[in-house]
Amino acid sequence: MPKVIIIGAGFGGIAAALRMRRKGYEVLVVDKQDRLEGRGYVYERNGFTYDAGPTVITAPFLIEELFALFGRKMADYMQLVPVEPWYNIRFDDGTSFRYGGTFADTLAEIERFSPQDVAGYKRLFAKCKRIFDVGFTQLGDHAFISAKSMVAAAPAMIKLESYLTVYQLVSRYIKSEKLRQVFTFHPLLVGGNPFNTTSIYALIHYLEREYGV
Repeated sequence: MPKVIIIGAGFGGIAAALRMRRKGYEVLVVDKQDRLEGRGYVYERNGFTYDAGPTVITAPFLIEELFALFGRKMADYMQLVPVEPWYNIRFDDGTSFRYGGTFADTLAEIERFSPQDVAGYKRLFAKCKRIFDVGFTQLGDHAFISAKSMVAAAPAMIKLESYLTVYQLVSRYIKSEKLRQVFTFHPLLVGGNPFNTTSIYALIHYLEREYGV
């Protein structure tokens, strides 16, 4: 039986291990922590609990797929609980933005902060859907392991203006600085900086609306 070693026991490492095992490999997973989880890891110190990273899941079908590889159903082992609101974003002046719920709920929150940005947000959301349709649906499962594969995807990326940062993209549609912060924090969930991360990550905004949080 061919062997493979996977370094890192986070969600990605576990998913890779399961897929390789299903293909017939003997798999060894190693991690510096004392248990699995990666960014889902929880630290408990001095009576307090700390999350090692984001605690939300935005594409549950990817986990369901892993169970299905072995003829199992995720629902028999765990229950994913919808979050409402998705995030409660607090500003230093004491105001807060309830982010999540229905599309109408989001529009109402935007109008409460900056009525003139409602129309701009609708255009931004449509842009995020176009990015999602290409960046996630079409290219999300492609491995870019060669210059040729990168070049092949370049026209689509240029058309989507992926040369812009997330903050630059959102700023084209949203004028309120607070709302710009609300709709550009998503790269932080994957360790990115909204001011220098490619706008392709704006697809996360639509991903949440499509599959929930």
